[in-house]
Amino acid sequence: MVIKVKERYGELLILHSNKEDGNMAKKFGEDADINRRRFIAKVGLNIERFLFMQPNNSDVIVELKEDVLTEENLYYKLIEADAIVSKYPNVFIYLSFADCIPFTIYDQKQNIFAFAHLGWRSTYLNLHQKLFQLFIEVYHSNAEDLIIHIGPCIKKESYLLENPCQKDELAWKSYVNLVREDLYSIDLRGYVIDFFKGQKVKQIHVSDIDTGSNLNYFSHYRSTYTDELEGRFFYSVGMLEKES
Repeated sequence: MVIKVKERYGELLILHSNKEDGNMAKKFGEDADINRRRFIAKVGLNIERFLFMQPNNSDVIVELKEDVLTEENLYYKLIEADAIVSKYPNVFIYLSFADCIPFTIYDQKQNIFAFAHLGWRSTYLNLHQKLFQLFIEVYHSNAEDLIIHIGPCIKKESYLLENPCQKDELAWKSYVNLVREDLYSIDLRGYVIDFFKGQKVKQIHVSDIDTGSNLNYFSHYRSTYTDELEGRFFYSVGMLEKES
């Protein structure tokens, strides 16, 4: 089971749970904290090094500061942001997801990463593009050194909306398609992926899990049309100490 929830790229470690591990958001169940603790223990990491990111459904980027490292227990600390950039090992940023895109960009040469919550609003605001620009212009990353990772999220086949705001915009023309009267499929994932392909980023890793149709994962979208109880799965990104 542990192998399924871990992905590693150099020093970068990505973790995520599924429905079997239980709901991970307090909004949807009092057992969320117990479930998170059980999951983190299962993957063999110290819960006190996990830092919660609270997204604003916007494009707010926060760079993690060194003073965070002086705190012994990060588990009860909260940072309001839609993306957090970190260069520090053994600090794992986490939040809970249903259909939005868990997004990571990692400079494997400099060991700097950003973890973002890409919902429809933050994607519409091009948060992923702003993160790329930050890495290129501020951290002087090279595109060929970057690794992009997209976790389980809703695919266009499952994501149907009435009158989406993107439908009349040229940049979204290929990603918003009318499937029947007044109902459009939205390809948020494709919009993000194609941007990085256009920037010549060669290492793009994309989960094939569609949260909208995969019953092993929680889905806000699916729960609104069924009697399924709503919940969230755990997703976290961090760096381990560099191996000598």
